[in-house]
Amino acid sequence: MDKNELLEHLPSDAMITKFAFEGADVVLYTKNKNFFLEGGAKLKELISKIRKRIIIMPDELIMCPEKQAREHLKKILPKDAGVEDILFEPEFGKIIIRAQKPGLIIGKSGDVFKKIKKTIFWMPYVQRVTKDASVIVNRARDIVHEEAKYRYKFLNDIGKKIQLNKGPKKEWVRMSFLGGSREVGRSCLFLQTKESRVLFDCGVGQSTEEVNPFIDAPEFDIDTLDAVVVSHAHIDHSGFVPYLYEYGYKGPVYSTLPTRDIMTLLQLDMFDIQKKEGKPFYSTKSIREQIKHSITLEYDEVCDITGDMRIVLQNAGHILGSSQTHVHIGEGLYNILYTGDINMTSWMFDPAHTHFNRVETMIVESTYGGRQDETPPKENAEENLLHVIKETIKKKGKVVIPSFAVGRAQEIMLILTKILPKAKIDIPVYLDGMIWDVTKIHITYPEFLSKKLQEKMFKNSTPFEHEMFRKVQTRNQREDVINEGGSSVIIATSGMVNGGPIMEYLRNMMDDERHTLAFVGYQADGTLGNKIQSGLSEIPMEDKGGNMKYTPIKMDVVTIRGISGHADRNGLCRYIEKLTANPKKIMFNHGERGKSINLSSFVHKEYNVETSVPKNLDAVRLI
Repeated sequence: MDKNELLEHLPSDAMITKFAFEGADVVLYTKNKNFFLEGGAKLKELISKIRKRIIIMPDELIMCPEKQAREHLKKILPKDAGVEDILFEPEFGKIIIRAQKPGLIIGKSGDVFKKIKKTIFWMPYVQRVTKDASVIVNRARDIVHEEAKYRYKFLNDIGKKIQLNKGPKKEWVRMSFLGGSREVGRSCLFLQTKESRVLFDCGVGQSTEEVNPFIDAPEFDIDTLDAVVVSHAHIDHSGFVPYLYEYGYKGPVYSTLPTRDIMTLLQLDMFDIQKKEGKPFYSTKSIREQIKHSITLEYDEVCDITGDMRIVLQNAGHILGSSQTHVHIGEGLYNILYTGDINMTSWMFDPAHTHFNRVETMIVESTYGGRQDETPPKENAEENLLHVIKETIKKKGKVVIPSFAVGRAQEIMLILTKILPKAKIDIPVYLDGMIWDVTKIHITYPEFLSKKLQEKMFKNSTPFEHEMFRKVQTRNQREDVINEGGSSVIIATSGMVNGGPIMEYLRNMMDDERHTLAFVGYQADGTLGNKIQSGLSEIPMEDKGGNMKYTPIKMDVVTIRGISGHADRNGLCRYIEKLTANPKKIMFNHGERGKSINLSSFVHKEYNVETSVPKNLDAVRLI
C-alpha cells in the first residue's frame, strides 16, 4: 500500500498535514486534536492490513508553546517521580521526560500520559534515570536528542528506501561468514538477497594475529551496505561497528537500548587502550556516528530493515539487552534465526526465547558445545563460592575475583547478595574497573532483566545497590583496599587477567597465602589467566619501579564453575528441543573448531536435521 492508498483509508476528519517515517514506522502528523488523542483506536484494522506500526503525532499547529507546556507539566507531573529533565523535540512533536520513577509519569492505566497529551498536545516519552546516573547512558541520549533534526531526515530517508525497494516474491538468499566461524571472536555474518545487504554483528577477535572480520571479502562493499544488526554489546560482536562509520557507512545500526549503551562504553574503553598502543581502529567521532545512526528496538517488535527483510529481536539470556534475530525475507519466502550468544540458565535473565513460528535456517553459537562441556547447577556455584569466602575469612585474607565488566560481574553481585546475608557474613565487596559503570546501565533498564528481578527492582529493592558494594575509582582507593585490615571480596577487571585493575591486586597480593584468587569465567588460551589457572607457579610482573621480575604465586587459586553467560552442550540441545519451529538446516558458529564440529555431528544424528560448520569466508546459498 503506497502513501495515497493509505491516506484514502484514513477517517475523513483525520486532517493529516504531513506523512513521514521513523525507520519502518509510518508517522502521521495531524492538526485534529481529537484524532491525535483518539485516532489510534480507529486505525487498528488498517494497521492489521498493512502490518506496520502507524504512529499519530501532533502537528505544530496544535502543539502548546514550549514555555506554556513546561508550566502545565509542573502541575501535572507527580512531585515524587524524581523528574530530572524535560526535553522538547519539535521535529518529532514529542517531549522526553527523564525521571527516576517512570511508572509514576505513565500513571495507572496510562492516565498521566493521557492527561499530558490532552493538556499540551505533545507526545510524551519517558526515560528512566538513576540516582548515580550512567555517564554513557546520558551521553548517548544527549547525542540522539542533539541530532534530532538530522535523525528526522535520516529516519524518513530509511523509511522511504524500505518502501520504494520492495523486492520480488522470488529471489535468492546468500549468507557469507566473515568472522566467528570455527573460532570464538569477531562474529560477523553477511546476508544478501537480490535487494538487500545486511551485516549481523561486526566484532573483533581475541587473538593477536587475526582480529578484524573479513570485510575485505569480494562480496562485501560498504557503499552498498543497507543495515547492521548487533546481537549484543560484547566486543567480539560489536567492536568493529564504528570502523564502518570511519570509512563512510551512513546507514542504520539496529540493537536494543542496553546494547547501544554498553557497546558504546566498551568501544570507548577499547579505543583508549588502542590509543595508548598507538593503533586505534577508529576515532571517537565514529562512535558518535554509530549512536547518531542507531535505531533501537524492544523485544518482540517487528521492524522492516530493508525492502525485503523484516526482523524481530528476542531475548537471548546472555547479557543485558542481548538478542536473537529472527529474519523474515520476502512475503513468506524464507526465515532465518541467528541466535547470537544464548543462555538457558541465568541469575539475571529469563531463558533464551524459543517460540518462533517459522525457521528454515538457524545459525547457533557453540562456545560450550564440546562433548565434555557440562556446566554444574547454579546451586553448586553458589555453595562453592561461599565455601571459598568462608575459608579465606578464616585466614583473614581477601578473595580476589577477576571478572568481565559486562554480565559476569553483575551475576557475581547477585550471588553475593543472596549467599552472604544468608550466611550472616558482613564484609565489604569492592568493585573495580568498569564494573560499576556497567551496573548502572543494568539499573537503568530493568525491563531487560528477568521477570523475578524486575519485580524486585520496581519495588525499589535493587540488589545491585546493596550496601555491601563499594566502588573503587582511583589508584589511592585501590591501595587502601589492598592494605586495609580484615577480609573482603574484590571484583576487578579484566576477566582474563590480561590488563586492567586486576593486575595491581595481583602485584601486591599474590605472594600472600592468606588471599584467594577465584576464577569465575572463561580463560582463553594464551592469556595470563589461563596460565595461572593451569598451575603456573610464578608470573612476570612489573614492580613499582617498573622493573620486570618473576613473582611466586602463593595465594590460593580456585575455579568456581557454573557461572557462565553461555549455554553448555546440554543447554544448547535443550534450546533446540524447545524450539517451536523446526529448522531444515542448522549451522554452528562462535565455537572452537572441534567443539563446533562435534556438536554439529551430534545434533545431526540426534535430531535428524541437516547440520554444518562453515569456515570463515564460506558463502552458502540458502535458496
